[in-house]
Amino acid sequence: MSLCVYCSRRAGKRACPALGGVICPTCCGQHRGVEISCPIRCRYFKEHESYQRTRLAEEFHALWIAKTEPLSKARKERVINFLMTAEMLIYRFYRERGVGRDSDVLEAWETVRRRFSPVMVVEAGMTALASHLWEGLQEYLKKESLTAAEALEGIETELDIFRAYADPAQPRRYLHGLFGHVERYFQLPEELKEAPSLIAIPKIIATE
Repeated sequence: MSLCVYCSRRAGKRACPALGGVICPTCCGQHRGVEISCPIRCRYFKEHESYQRTRLAEEFHALWIAKTEPLSKARKERVINFLMTAEMLIYRFYRERGVGRDSDVLEAWETVRRRFSPVMVVEAGMTALASHLWEGLQEYLKKESLTAAEALEGIETELDIFRAYADPAQPRRYLHGLFGHVERYFQLPEELKEAPSLIAIPKIIATE
């Protein structure tokens, strides 16, 4: 029996299209989507992603409601819509990607926060996700005429959600929760599914 193409110690039992060989269940479970850039149509990746998103959707959404409640009470719907648009941008970025960590998202959020700060820090470069977020949010702000202060309030709220939910021991926990939250509670327009580059304001499905 062939050895695992990743660890070269245990027996490889699953075909890994990303690595071009067989991988052991342990390495597949630990590294898929984190160290291994999986094709999104890989059976094991799809099953795991679907399970985690379904499992964490309600929990993440409950935290989201709690963290955005102060904005709702203050009637800051513009800030909430900004935050939701940012979450949609993250969802869109990873929709066709089979790799990504919570730490990558945190880095992107912190980069965007610095660029929205009163004294903008000029940085040598941005990650692909940070650039995607920054450009998408700039377009949204122009369309909706939000202030930088409103944008910062939305970013700080999302960072608060991140800090409350992410777990270093589970490198994709925030992403799984966020994706489940978006897929279950956002009304995704059909045109967004067909054209990922389209920016649209999502709507939250009302829940009791």
